[in-house]
Amino acid sequence: MLHFQNLHIGFQGKQEPKLLFEARNLEFLKGELVGLIGPNGSGKTTLFDHLMGFITPIEGEICVHNKSLFQLTQEEKVKTLSYVPSKFFGVNHLSVYELISMGRAPYTNILNRLSEEDKRVIDEVLNSLDLMELQEKDTIFLSDGERQIAMIGKALAQESEVMVLDEPTAFLDYNNKRKVMGILQNVALHNEKLVFISSHDLELCFEYCTKIIAIDKNNRQLVEFTAPFQKEEIISKIFS
Repeated sequence: MLHFQNLHIGFQGKQEPKLLFEARNLEFLKGELVGLIGPNGSGKTTLFDHLMGFITPIEGEICVHNKSLFQLTQEEKVKTLSYVPSKFFGVNHLSVYELISMGRAPYTNILNRLSEEDKRVIDEVLNSLDLMELQEKDTIFLSDGERQIAMIGKALAQESEVMVLDEPTAFLDYNNKRKVMGILQNVALHNEKLVFISSHDLELCFEYCTKIIAIDKNNRQLVEFTAPFQKEEIISKIFS
């Protein structure tokens, strides 16, 4: 479904590119929850910037259904990829329902009015994430866990094939970390989404993810591990 083909991740410098790491040939499928791990400063955010199409790779391609991500129209891109940042503080006078309805923006008309289909999708998301009782609540008054789940709801309402989440459990307590990871696992499996997360919570990744991609900073390679994971081997290779 999504491929990294001879991908060189880094920055275009003034004189020559600065290579962070390579991702030779990796394939990802719907139904997978993929955890991206690596040391601080290894390039996790940069990889996600490439995956979202914000940065062009030094070399190689990111392909979706055998088509280059960078050849997609803006309309195709927003229906293919959705993004959830690591922290959302809420917005005054923006309800949970209104936040999730923003995910329908690629499908609404020029007046941004919700169709019956849009409303059906939003209600389905609210129900699936147990947010129905919170739908009228101002996002600024939500707990951190509720706010993160609402942001996942916005991405789900977008109905994209690929969801990208930057450290979705970073600011949550233990119970909410597990709740969010359980939701993402369920979204990948039952909604047939390809879900990418970056995370420093290694034990949660080992428990919930179906695949882990890790930045081997020493060898400048993106390496892949599939469940069941050999924890000690991964930690030794990536964090030694």
